[in-house]
Amino acid sequence: MAGKYDLIVYDFFEKTHGAIVLISEDLLFKRTISSTIFKIIATKRDCFFAFEGFQSGLKQIQALENKGVETIVFIERVLGGHPTTDTIITLKRLMPELKIIVLVGETKRENIAYFYEVGVSNVIAKPASMNNIIEKMAFTVKPQGKLSEYMTVGRKCLNAGRLLEAKQIADKILRIKPESPAGLMLKGDVFMAENNPEKALDCFHRAHDSSQLYLEPLKKLVDAYQGYDDEKSMKYLKKLDKLSPLNAERKTQIGKLHVRRQEMDQAETYFDQAIETATREAMSLISSVAEEISEAVDHTSPRLAEKYLSKVLEAKQGTLTKDDITLFNRLGIALRGQGKWKEAMENYTNALSISPDDEGLHYNMGMAYFDGGDKRKAARCFEKALKINPDFYKGSEAVAMNLGTIFSELKEYEWAVPCFESALKLNPDNDTARGKLDTIKGRGR
Repeated sequence: MAGKYDLIVYDFFEKTHGAIVLISEDLLFKRTISSTIFKIIATKRDCFFAFEGFQSGLKQIQALENKGVETIVFIERVLGGHPTTDTIITLKRLMPELKIIVLVGETKRENIAYFYEVGVSNVIAKPASMNNIIEKMAFTVKPQGKLSEYMTVGRKCLNAGRLLEAKQIADKILRIKPESPAGLMLKGDVFMAENNPEKALDCFHRAHDSSQLYLEPLKKLVDAYQGYDDEKSMKYLKKLDKLSPLNAERKTQIGKLHVRRQEMDQAETYFDQAIETATREAMSLISSVAEEISEAVDHTSPRLAEKYLSKVLEAKQGTLTKDDITLFNRLGIALRGQGKWKEAMENYTNALSISPDDEGLHYNMGMAYFDGGDKRKAARCFEKALKINPDFYKGSEAVAMNLGTIFSELKEYEWAVPCFESALKLNPDNDTARGKLDTIKGRGR
């Protein structure tokens, strides 16, 4: 299967003379995609352009567009500390046929829904393997299946104003797959271009009925009813909002419709949600920036790590969720690194109120107690962590040694032995773990 995808991507470079523009500050990903193109795909062409900033990348994209070069743009979700959503929307408006792949860290289903909604071709979660990059590029260059090929041709005919050809292709798709949402959408767009809104609406309704989770028919229905039937426009806007709830602009649009209808309470609800959604997006960016800063300074300056992590947690008060536990953990480590074990315990207490079943938090709380000289309370925290996840220490020699050491000093050997055994399994040359185990066994436990 991988060979099939390799060939599609190879043809994109060698036969289509396509190009890649990367807009990213991630040097590791730059090396990975470069190796993928030149070593794995083995193209000989000068076809890869990498930029750290959007403006320089845009100039290259426009230059390639002017030459008629088919281009795939890889762009980070966050660039220079700012979301690139508006940038992507602008690119798609300027160049509707441009193929865009968004690079993200961890993300959720609703985030991905929103990315596709604003026009991206694909999403890649980093770190990404070469095979993953090749597969995503292949599906971007050549969507798999005959229907996808017809849709590509049909869209090109529609955009070029060749409406009869586009309608014929839509009919061909519908003969192959009756009630195909994509085929109905294409046919509906042709009818709209022919100024036949009734037939267009019929196609869009049938497309929506055929695939309730498909966003595009809903968006077409919203546009078709806008200013003509606000009730129906509102209905489909709210359906879209349920399927893709991170679109602050759409929530504002719904609020405006409620204002026009003098429904101020409902308008306020959606305006509040719009602000909350936009704020949450901004806060997620602040979190990622703060985490990046803390990673850069945590070994050299716990004070700076504390400063920036405290700022973001303070800014997010009232909107903190389990997704923010990493920030609490980093702040706790920064505080402990300065000997502020009481402040670290207070920090972990706040975090546990959000996520009481996080074994990592209980472990870190225990380490804060240990820093403060209270081994018994430290051990109780470790026990809580072990009850939540009995194996949590098995992937880390340091964690296993910390647990084993404190349990053995409290003569709680039944807890200590598995920890030292795990440390030895991870590192057979750990003489400290071996010595402690021998001592415990010599006492008959």
